[in-house]
Amino acid sequence: MTETNENTKTSAKEKTQVIDEAHFFHPLQSSDEKETVASVDETEKQLKELMQGINEETSQLSEFLTEENKLVSELCLSLKQILKKLEVAINIPPQNIQLQEKVKKVILNEKGELVLIPEQGEKNSAFLAEYPPEVVMSVLWVIMPELAKAIKMYKRKLGARVNFFIGLKKELQKITKAIVKEEENTKPNGEQLTEAQTQR
Repeated sequence: MTETNENTKTSAKEKTQVIDEAHFFHPLQSSDEKETVASVDETEKQLKELMQGINEETSQLSEFLTEENKLVSELCLSLKQILKKLEVAINIPPQNIQLQEKVKKVILNEKGELVLIPEQGEKNSAFLAEYPPEVVMSVLWVIMPELAKAIKMYKRKLGARVNFFIGLKKELQKITKAIVKEEENTKPNGEQLTEAQTQR
């Protein structure tokens, strides 16, 4: 009976010890496990830094896209006004433009529209700003020298017109002076006597 009590006590002690050990159990980590945890922490840190970098780049990219769209629109509008004033359309070699479809002729007309004439089918046109920025850039690159020539020709034409007006103005001023002088000669105090006055 005593032996049974002792066994029961021993068993109770062992249970208490097991419970205590379970409550304060801290598994030991091997060096491999520590390295794995450190590696995971480092990877997470690098991933976090990478995501922050991507977010910053995306934000800047969004700003650039907005700015590009605005600039393209403003450039094309200015170009439209210039072409309209000059009354010129410019032929563009199709091979110089980055287009998806094959075309035999490309024209930038006086309305600022890019007209595409395909090898087969009907021509289509749209305002230059409606095309992708790459197309707009390649068009501008090609037409700028032609635009410079058109402006030079317009200046020459305008200069000839201005010279004509200057010459005509001088001649009209001479005629005006002659008429005014004639009128002054016919006024009282130096006005010429009429036939009736002479007979008196």
